[in-house]
Amino acid sequence: MRLAPVLFVLALPAAAETQRFGKPLEGRAPDNLESVLRAPVDGQAVRLEGRIEAVCRNKGCWLELKQAKSSVHVTFEGYAFFVPKDSAGREVVIEGRVKVAKPRPEEVEHLKGEGAARAGAGVSIEATGVELR
Repeated sequence: MRLAPVLFVLALPAAAETQRFGKPLEGRAPDNLESVLRAPVDGQAVRLEGRIEAVCRNKGCWLELKQAKSSVHVTFEGYAFFVPKDSAGREVVIEGRVKVAKPRPEEVEHLKGEGAARAGAGVSIEATGVELR
């Protein structure tokens, strides 16, 4: 009895392409999220890189970015763009501005209902541009 040679084909995932939302990134030097959160300056321009922990389950209208041990709630400038609702776990680069303001209790409850864990913090980021990698 002869055995036919067996070929094994490895199925490799296609290289994920970068998805862009909002305005094009300007190429700022990356900021350290822990430092930004330790001494937040309202309106400060930032570039943050990290992993998406959570995304709005309803529309993709916010995300929570994690960098090392720090996390921050990120909204999108003018509610003008959203990210895919299945983006959690992906690497992300954002550019935007630091927002220092305590959200209203009803806003916090609304965001928590959409899956947000960081919505009650007094510091968030309003992204002008996002790249999912």
